[in-house]
Amino acid sequence: MALICPACGEENPDRARFCLACGASLADTAEPAEERKIVSVLFVDLVGFTNRSDRADPEDVRAILRPYHARMKEEIERFGGTIEKFVGDAVMAVFGAPAAHEDDAERAVRAALRILDAIAELNDETPGLDLAVRAAVNTGEAVVSLAARPERGEGIATGDVVNTAARLQNAAPTGGLVVGEATYLGTRHAIDYREADPVTVKGKSDALAIWYAVGARSRLGIDVESPDEKPFIGRDQDLALLTSTYARTMRESSMQLVTMFSKTVLPPFDLGTTWS
Repeated sequence: MALICPACGEENPDRARFCLACGASLADTAEPAEERKIVSVLFVDLVGFTNRSDRADPEDVRAILRPYHARMKEEIERFGGTIEKFVGDAVMAVFGAPAAHEDDAERAVRAALRILDAIAELNDETPGLDLAVRAAVNTGEAVVSLAARPERGEGIATGDVVNTAARLQNAAPTGGLVVGEATYLGTRHAIDYREADPVTVKGKSDALAIWYAVGARSRLGIDVESPDEKPFIGRDQDLALLTSTYARTMRESSMQLVTMFSKTVLPPFDLGTTWS
């Protein structure tokens, strides 16, 4: 069995003790490295394309799918997501693995909204293309393969979050995006939603709450939306500590760690700050 280097992803013979490409130790790579992570899974599917393909020449189908896949990949990667696989006209992407961000759920929703616009652009660029998609984003815990190489067809995330995202996509309207409850709760500060009727999906005994994504309130990485801020009272000493810690970081070029706790429910990036 080939050993995959955890540092560079190079394949090595099973007798190798060190990576032949970068020299990293392979002592702990006999079993695939896995860990549990919170991820957001995006599913996008072309609507009605299967029936359309049945009547078309395979080369014509490929000519349609190539620019579609290329545009999906471009938009998903622009927001920090990873394409796990293309299955015909369906696309699955993962946000939060292998690279994780504090706002992966928001990134996934923004990517999906951008994809809806991109499809309209593709149709305008190519008369007669007439593509239509529907999408869904679901957030939850998954088992993530740290050594997976999606470009070679290896799966990144496994778990109920993936299956549910695929089911929710079937509940989305043509040209629309729906999200699960965890995604909604984690992004409602940045995305406008409209509540939808709960849906019953295969494999779930209870109906699932879903929301229609209407649009983003600000542009990721450009506009900064200020929350409802309350003034700090009686925190002069705390503020002085933070200021002196920052000054020490700049003066000594050393890492200082500061942890802040909040008793209110805030977006993940408001719960703590690290200066280095």
